Amino acid sequence: MVTAGASKFGRIIWDRRRELRWSRPQLARELNTRAGLTTCDGALIYKWETGRHAPKAWLPHLLHVLGLPAGTAALLCPPATATGPSHACENDPLLGLPEAVWDRLQADTLLNMLDASGPVEPDTVRQLAHAWLISEPPQILHQRAGSRVSDSLITEVRIRTNALRRMDDYLGGLDLIAQVTRELRATVNVLREASYTEETGRQLLELAAEQAQLAGWVAADAGLNQQAKRAYTVGVHAAEAAGHRGLGGLNLGGLGYLLAATGDPEHGVVLTRSAAVGAAPYASARERAMIWDRAAWAACLAGREHEAAAALGRVEDAHDAHQPDAREEPDWLYWVCRAESLVMQGQVWTELHRPLRAVPILQAVISGYDHEHARETALYRSWLAAALLDAGEVEEAAAETTRVIDLSTGVTSDRVAKRITLLTEQLTPHTHVPAAREVLDRVREQR
Repeated sequence: MVTAGASKFGRIIWDRRRELRWSRPQLARELNTRAGLTTCDGALIYKWETGRHAPKAWLPHLLHVLGLPAGTAALLCPPATATGPSHACENDPLLGLPEAVWDRLQADTLLNMLDASGPVEPDTVRQLAHAWLISEPPQILHQRAGSRVSDSLITEVRIRTNALRRMDDYLGGLDLIAQVTRELRATVNVLREASYTEETGRQLLELAAEQAQLAGWVAADAGLNQQAKRAYTVGVHAAEAAGHRGLGGLNLGGLGYLLAATGDPEHGVVLTRSAAVGAAPYASARERAMIWDRAAWAACLAGREHEAAAALGRVEDAHDAHQPDAREEPDWLYWVCRAESLVMQGQVWTELHRPLRAVPILQAVISGYDHEHARETALYRSWLAAALLDAGEVEEAAAETTRVIDLSTGVTSDRVAKRITLLTEQLTPHTHVPAAREVLDRVREQR
């Protein structure tokens, strides 16, 4: 969609170029000289002038070369009028995936995404999903300024990222969010400040995408949903710049999962299915399993039982296709296995009020689960409690809720806290059952 702002800005470029008596190729040469690049051409100038594309990373160079005042850039995103509807700005950094060249300005954009205020609108991320599906990864420039990135630094960042991921197995989101966000910012700052080869740049961008996915997950666990959405969006951009579709799908799927879980399942369905379809040709079997798990969850929250069941079938197919020795897989897949996908099956059938399917699955998985992972065990048992209550087994549901409360002691997880609140609400109509009444009294005392 071409906005009025983009069209006006394009006309200004055209008028100014004519005043200077420059052809489009000549303007492109001036911009390449100014930016130290070779990637701008007359076709790109044409797209700017006709409003098909916004200049994005080229904008400061364009303003300088044409001698335009900085305020001209505001025309790309005019303020909404009192009588007209507001439209998403084409130059919104949340929307525009990397252009033909990844450079220092685009690293600035990643930091701007993390720092921006205001909510992340569902329509914005829906447009992001569409852009991600049709885009091509950019070329990464060798950064000429700053200290050189060494192989040892890449290794050190990867080790720290892997360690943080495993810390998430034992700590709640509030305990971990500051450290994970700090690590993500440090990686983006290296992309912004240092000198590196194209291959090193791709590795840094992949690490930033991994860290962004972890930051999104941890922020959501801490109840910081807007921060989580921004982190996932950064992850989509960084993965796209690295040319890593699996990581892009992981972040986009996480974003859809979050939208579905926070009251917007329809947009969640769009994003998770886009992630699954877009990543499928490039992702490993376990990557596909994880992304389709999220699609199943979004579909069930939207009340689409057949879609949820179909997605669960795709998960099974992906696990069947996994060959452990086929190729080396990234560390962030270490936790993906059939047992975790079975938990998702149990959650889906619980949410769809199919307790006869959900209870046996959840009981089997929980019986073999490492209870040192208190948060995950508490969450899984909370779904079992809900399924048991749905089946009319109030005493067993109360016993499971008690276990959830015991496990949650000292765990700073907003997810777990919300599950306990929901379970107590569901147990409230059953105060005539002593076990349920005991749980409710305990929760009241702890408050």
